[in-house]
Amino acid sequence: MVVVVVIVVVYLLGTPEAPIVEKSPPPPAVKPPSPLQADAEGSYVPGYQFSVNQFRFTGFTLHPDAFVTFARTPSGTEESVACLEARIRPETVHLRCDDPQVGTVTVDGRFLTRFATSQLDAAVLTAVVTVRDGSGEVLYRAQDSFQWQPGK
Repeated sequence: MVVVVVIVVVYLLGTPEAPIVEKSPPPPAVKPPSPLQADAEGSYVPGYQFSVNQFRFTGFTLHPDAFVTFARTPSGTEESVACLEARIRPETVHLRCDDPQVGTVTVDGRFLTRFATSQLDAAVLTAVVTVRDGSGEVLYRAQDSFQWQPGK
């Protein structure tokens, strides 16, 4: 009789249900940081082209290596000059590139946009470009805006 009473009591009380554990929502997905314009591989093309000693300035690259580029006039043959001094930061850029034919080219600028852009017709950098001859005389100095073109 005791056994029957125990079975009835257990039946009436029911079996305890497992506690419902609420799952915490997964942590929000971490969005990877947007690439910086200062890290973008490609060319920076000036809004205004100028020539020094029959070399037309066509722009510069920052990555993977810093170069300024000139096209020989009138042939159009492009020549790149390595920049042995290159300070590239998220906000600013400073290049110094020496070439025996062109002279010393410096580019001192600041990025107008922090993050890399896909707009190919927008200025992303403003800079002062200076070209000096071997004796230090300024052959060209002007501020210009530059558009970015992705690397090939």
